[in-house]
Amino acid sequence: MHVFRRRALLVEDDAFTRTLLAEMLTGRGFETRECASSREALEEFEEFDPDVLVVDIQLERPPNGAQLAQALHARAPYLGIVVISQYPSPDAANVNSPLPPGAAFVHKGRIDSADIVVAAIESVMDDRAAPSTLPAGEGDSPLRGCSAAQIELLRMIALGYSNERIARERSTTLRAVEQLVHRAYERLGLAADHDGNARVLAARAYVTAFGLPANDA
Repeated sequence: MHVFRRRALLVEDDAFTRTLLAEMLTGRGFETRECASSREALEEFEEFDPDVLVVDIQLERPPNGAQLAQALHARAPYLGIVVISQYPSPDAANVNSPLPPGAAFVHKGRIDSADIVVAAIESVMDDRAAPSTLPAGEGDSPLRGCSAAQIELLRMIALGYSNERIARERSTTLRAVEQLVHRAYERLGLAADHDGNARVLAARAYVTAFGLPANDA
């Protein structure tokens, strides 16, 4: 007797996370196909014919996860889409591409068991249910509530950039950068009157969430 297994196309550029998610889904009866990039996923899509796409919103190489989701949704409107991210919300990821209608979003800090992933998948495969939206919760991300601009600023701080260099990189004034830094410190609950220590703590918050940033130089 043939047993129907739902198929999940998993797109994640971090090998450890990709393997962990694949094991979670396989353990719940899914047939999974793992891809490290959007380009690989686009090549695999037709042959694999998945029921659901599970994709990281920020991938190291373009297209990003949101763009991949849009492209595959256009090909197959029936495809369930679950977007995951270390960013606290889709807007904070700053990918300049909206998620397809009906897509679920799950912050990686909320994925503590296969139940979370499977529940998100079920929500996008059931027309009667609202898609899951699980942004960062208390304790999930030190950057919870930060805007995309603030997260980009924190990345530059983590790279060791001075306010003067950040102003040059952003093509703005030093005063504007100082105001942005002040607001970012407030969002993180850091005391702005101890700028040196606050800067270290701000950089640590970014590294805790995303790891060491790549140098743009």
